Amino acid sequence: MQSQVIEGIVLQKINYSETSVIVKLLTEHEGVKSFIFPGAKSKKKKGNLIASLAILSLTYYQRNNNALATIQEVEPSIVFRDLPFNPYKSSILFFMNEILNNTVKEQEDNAELFQFLKNALQILDLSNNTSNYPIKFLLLLTKYLGFFPKIADDPRYFDMREGCFVRNIPAHPMYVSEHLSKLILEFSSCTLDGTNDPQIDLITRRKLIGELINYYRLIFDNFKDLNSLAVLEATFHE
Repeated sequence: MQSQVIEGIVLQKINYSETSVIVKLLTEHEGVKSFIFPGAKSKKKKGNLIASLAILSLTYYQRNNNALATIQEVEPSIVFRDLPFNPYKSSILFFMNEILNNTVKEQEDNAELFQFLKNALQILDLSNNTSNYPIKFLLLLTKYLGFFPKIADDPRYFDMREGCFVRNIPAHPMYVSEHLSKLILEFSSCTLDGTNDPQIDLITRRKLIGELINYYRLIFDNFKDLNSLAVLEATFHE
């Protein structure tokens, strides 16, 4: 059976047996794809490379009657320099991973999402200014999942139920205050590397993340609570 090579970003790793794991990856051309990795827990198989949002190159084969492809070899596609050793960046990584597992579904072919995430992870690894990174990640991700907020004339309030910025206060409670809406609008055009962020304090940062998560909850049914949020808030810095 002919082997194939694929690049993927690790979304989830599940213990399958004493020696094997099941790995769920986001790939460029096959969407979310699941693999079994026999013997992954032995040192020679390099199963320790399978970490949350690691970018890997896999050699695998797949039988026609098996839903799971079988990993033969795994190598890093990109080696992160700072992410594994920086507690704050690691907490952001945990947060990103939970958001993605709540929103990216099986068999969605989305090459643009893959390239965005691959690029976003490399920026996070190299950037020295990551205070507002979670806000911008949440905003930019909506572009690739199909619900980036629309902007009307004279945008003052972010109407989360309609997914757009509007001039007047909506006739329902699912909207963001004028001050926070203005900041969301500003952050939506900022780069992930933090070079052009508006200046905000810790409390405002937490409020913005909370509002954006509320927006995600409106879009996705069964959006699970985020264990990473408490970890992220514990490591927030000014």
